[in-house]
Amino acid sequence: MLSRKSEKFLLDLRVELMARGKSSDDIEEMEEELRDHLTEAEAHGKSVDSVTGGSVKSYIRSISEELSLEPGLKQKGTQLIIYLFGLFTIPRLISGQFELSTSMIIYYLLVILFLGYGSLYVMKEMILKFGDSKKTYIYSILYGIIIFAGMVGGQFLIRAHPGFVIYEGSPNLNFIIGLSLLIIVVAVTLIMRRWFFALLPILLSAPELIARFVTDGASPTSENYLIISSISLFVCSIVIMSILLYTGKKEGKKSES
Repeated sequence: MLSRKSEKFLLDLRVELMARGKSSDDIEEMEEELRDHLTEAEAHGKSVDSVTGGSVKSYIRSISEELSLEPGLKQKGTQLIIYLFGLFTIPRLISGQFELSTSMIIYYLLVILFLGYGSLYVMKEMILKFGDSKKTYIYSILYGIIIFAGMVGGQFLIRAHPGFVIYEGSPNLNFIIGLSLLIIVVAVTLIMRRWFFALLPILLSAPELIARFVTDGASPTSENYLIISSISLFVCSIVIMSILLYTGKKEGKKSES
């Protein structure tokens, strides 16, 4: 059985390689080979540093040419960007108030930066610092909640300060496009068995659908519509955050067992 120092090095190495987009098959093969070397070294009283050099990054540099990139990495990244774009475009389309503006473009870029790349970076740093522990999942989930709250707040800022409007469709056309895209996104994510990713656009679109139904198609700028959609958005946000916290707590318990 390997020492805690060796196990932590293997975990840190795996996380760093995954963050760099290396092939999972190559990582598995490399980890098994390194585990054997570490086991043999410890059996002969040698230290971890004598095998690895003591630094994850320096060890990666020594084996970087032996590892290939994960197949379809660019495709997965593109899919994530498209999903994020749809996630916050669909509710506005359903409201009938969709506008493609400079503020919206900046908002999308920030979402991709902080939710996409930021989440991966935070998760990686937490694992490197705390390992596969409860703290890692808790801090990562808290980061997700903060980012989600910021994205919800950003939606209200965009409505108040749209900037320069590039495109603005009619309310009925926007609603039809938004509802069609919602059905497509949910269907695709369900086929891929990504249950939370299928539920998320439904919850984010629900406030607009509820407000539209309750107010009998009133204007999204009307007082009743804004009140109902805001209350519904708050409730749906609580549901999403509760799901994230529950998932994080569940994963934390798994890591402790």
